[in-house]
Amino acid sequence: MKSVYSSIIEDLLVPFYDIVRQTSRSKCRRVLEKTQYLSRQEIDCLQTYNLRLLIEHAYKSVPYYHNVFKERGLKPHDIKTILDLEKLPVLTKATIRQNFVDLISREVSRNELISYSTGGTGSPLRFYITKEKISWEVAAEYRAYAWAGYRLGDRCFMFWGARRDLNLPKFSFTYYAREFAGLLQRTMVVDPFVLSEEALSGFAAALRKFKPQVIRGYAMPVYMTAKFLVEKGIDDVRPRTVITSAEMLFDPMRKTIQEAFGCPVFDHYGSREIGAIASECELHSGHHISAENVVVEFAENGKSVEPGQSGVLLLTGLRNYAMPLIRYEIGDVGEPSDETCRCGRGLPLMKTIKGYESQFLGVRDKSSGRIIPISSHIDFFIDLLKSPPPNYRIIQESLSHVVIKIVAKGKNYSDEDVDLLVRELRDCLGNDVEIEVQFVDTLPPLPSGKRSPVISKVNPFQDEFSK
Repeated sequence: MKSVYSSIIEDLLVPFYDIVRQTSRSKCRRVLEKTQYLSRQEIDCLQTYNLRLLIEHAYKSVPYYHNVFKERGLKPHDIKTILDLEKLPVLTKATIRQNFVDLISREVSRNELISYSTGGTGSPLRFYITKEKISWEVAAEYRAYAWAGYRLGDRCFMFWGARRDLNLPKFSFTYYAREFAGLLQRTMVVDPFVLSEEALSGFAAALRKFKPQVIRGYAMPVYMTAKFLVEKGIDDVRPRTVITSAEMLFDPMRKTIQEAFGCPVFDHYGSREIGAIASECELHSGHHISAENVVVEFAENGKSVEPGQSGVLLLTGLRNYAMPLIRYEIGDVGEPSDETCRCGRGLPLMKTIKGYESQFLGVRDKSSGRIIPISSHIDFFIDLLKSPPPNYRIIQESLSHVVIKIVAKGKNYSDEDVDLLVRELRDCLGNDVEIEVQFVDTLPPLPSGKRSPVISKVNPFQDEFSK
């Protein structure tokens, strides 16, 4: 149930914001609130309709896609269903950079283009969006947050580490707009760049003083703070809900967060390129895909995998007419589901997000000679040592060379801990791999603000490795 303050924010201030900023978040939110309860068949039809509109637009106004269709002897009517997308190539980050100008629609006014970029482990990926795309994106995001019991205006404590969001130029319009919005929405944002004992103590004190109804943010700092509270016996931080995003939420992390805060944890999956992609509802039976806004394919070498199998996620954003991204390989791995959630929503389910492509170590299968991905170690390593993942990072430089970077040997790790980690890696990768251990003073987060425990430069999902 919405509070009076939430009703004022959502029913009065957001529509006023739409008028001032020429956006349509309120309208899009009303639409999505209704469509989520359509039947699965009706949602599939709506998704297909939106896809056909996008394909027609891309063919007519986007030079890159017009050339792709021409080279393959295709016309827009050849893409009748989601399955027909396999007729089109996978769109990689490299392809976007190489064809940047030709991916911009010639029918969208240059005044409507909004420049955006990603974080990620490497250099940011630039792309363009429109206010209409942002409206649908925000509407889907806050619809998903409502499943977790969060409404605009609830007191929200937010862990956010993306430097581009935090380091806005002071005295700029964007800076003041963010500060004013945070004040109205009663949101406190903290920077989890450093997760030292002192920083965690500061987060705990701020949480106790702020008394949030909702905690949101990167999964790892939320987990680290929860672990700190449990260890210190602090049990008076009692939000209504916790929403994690941006990083993998493993089961041991979820259990610790639930124990610390005494409330359910909801995982949200999204990206800057696409927006809100999939989120858990109150039944936690998987992640509901925002099918009105995005097509999610689970593929291996560009072909769809069956439920129960893992595949690279290929995303088609249905609302970005400025710079359509069709079959975009975002770099994540997931598992599709053919199950139906009992919550009553017809939105399709993603069974699980398995991790990022860059977190899958590659090992050569002796029988076939192919390079195959392994990921089970990531979940296992969470509990393997006495300290959580931010204190070590595994980097696979090549098939024959792995580096383990460990923080503060002697404080968190004994020689036995290090030997155990090396043995487990050898069991995964074989005896022919050189495992180098480096002790470092600190492991800062990646440029995106995320703290990945594993980074692999060998991508077993790519053709050049899989053949």
